[in-house]
Amino acid sequence: MRLFTLNRLLLLLRAFMITLVIMLVMHIICSFTVNKFTDDLWKQLGISQQDGTENIKTSFLNNYFQYYGARNAKNIATGNRAAVAKDLLGYCKKYVSSEAFKTEYEKLRLNAKPAEPEKKTVRTKEEIRKEKIKETEDAIKKMETAMKDMTPDMQKIMKSSLEVYEQQIKDYKDPKNQMIEIYVSAEKFEVERQQKNYEEQYQHWVNDYPADIKEIIRKRLQHYMGIASTIDFNAALVEKNHKMIFVKPAYESKPSDWKMIFRAGREIYDVTKPFVQQWLNELK
Repeated sequence: MRLFTLNRLLLLLRAFMITLVIMLVMHIICSFTVNKFTDDLWKQLGISQQDGTENIKTSFLNNYFQYYGARNAKNIATGNRAAVAKDLLGYCKKYVSSEAFKTEYEKLRLNAKPAEPEKKTVRTKEEIRKEKIKETEDAIKKMETAMKDMTPDMQKIMKSSLEVYEQQIKDYKDPKNQMIEIYVSAEKFEVERQQKNYEEQYQHWVNDYPADIKEIIRKRLQHYMGIASTIDFNAALVEKNHKMIFVKPAYESKPSDWKMIFRAGREIYDVTKPFVQQWLNELK
């Protein structure tokens, strides 16, 4: 007999709400405080609700399974899985339809919003010309000060550097100087680049964090359905190096989301699929 473990409970939650905001999912888990079903679950696992919740939290936040302390996890029979799935799905739907979920989502959405770059006006050629001349004049003054403490031989060497700086000033003052044109073009390019990057990030934000919460719920559900519909629950496994792998190489190369739904099993999928489909119908 296959047994229902805490690992399968996590796989159910993660497979169903693939890519859903981790902290919001954890809020769902932490809200099972007065439900008798949940009390019984922790008793069957042999751990407290607090420890169980912390284990699940760690799993979600760090993307690996944390099961320490679940003494009785292997003793929960397979037949309970459908009931567990149904209860969790029902609560999940109830929670993500609540004002609490909307509030948490809006906080997350606003925190993810990209900051608009500081408005900058590309300086004129004359403004840049004055800046470059002043920078070079300041460099000459520093060098002349430093040269006072140098030996005569070093002063001769540094004098050639001074001549280079002096020539630069003459070049900057030339109205046809190409370097000034280059500086203007570079500054214009940088301002435009920052604005373009912001606009791209802003569009990604609009797509990833829609203002209407129903859109984000719909996207999560559709993502699940799209992956789940491709699962071959009859796929053969073989043990290799103490690890179960798919016989078909194509299945072994599937993404982790696909494998999570597979490991959760057909029994979970048979409960989840109609539930999600009905939910999607209600969101139209």
